[in-house]
Amino acid sequence: MSTNSEPFSIDIVSDVACPWCYVGKKKLELALQTVGNKIDPQVRWRPFQLSPEIPESGIDYKEHLTQKFGSLDRLDGAWQRLTEIGKSVGIPFQFEAIPKATNTLILHALVAGLSTLEEQAKLVDLFFAANFTEGKDLTNKEVIWEVAEPIYKDRTKFEAIYSNPELKENIRQEISYYHQNGISGVPYFIIGGKYAVSGAQDASVFVEVIETVLKERESEKPS
Repeated sequence: MSTNSEPFSIDIVSDVACPWCYVGKKKLELALQTVGNKIDPQVRWRPFQLSPEIPESGIDYKEHLTQKFGSLDRLDGAWQRLTEIGKSVGIPFQFEAIPKATNTLILHALVAGLSTLEEQAKLVDLFFAANFTEGKDLTNKEVIWEVAEPIYKDRTKFEAIYSNPELKENIRQEISYYHQNGISGVPYFIIGGKYAVSGAQDASVFVEVIETVLKERESEKPS
């Protein structure tokens, strides 16, 4: 029996300045292709900030990483590994081209300001690509508009969200909620409202968890 008429929630706690979150997104997409029409996925992007201390004006990317990790030399291996993994899921990472480390609060607010899950997912993807493959400065308002315009279309709406302090505060409170519930690293996936998957796991892991939820739902139905 097909269960695709029943919405299947997938919540992703993520930061658009997190390369592993980008990889995790692609691996989940591969899993959803494998599962096919067995489910009607309702993917919700939830905000998280890995570096909330970054000023709104941003900071030189390499300087930020040096402050955080002590030495860029330590990152060479990680970047090389991520670049290889990225290639395997269709992400052409360009770490050397990233100009600034970004305070992503405003980017999360712009995602949350969109009215449909589909629009939100598209903007998340555009922000990931702008940051990690196109070397765009996502601290620059005009650059952010250039990235968001295909989704927002209306500059007035964009400006209203961009300058809304209440929405930013809501994002901060939501991030605080995840911290209080023990989420310290991202990506963090909540599958079917009940199972958590931490990290950019292989697509097969997501498929297995989705199948588990479907079997449990099937067994809970009245005979």
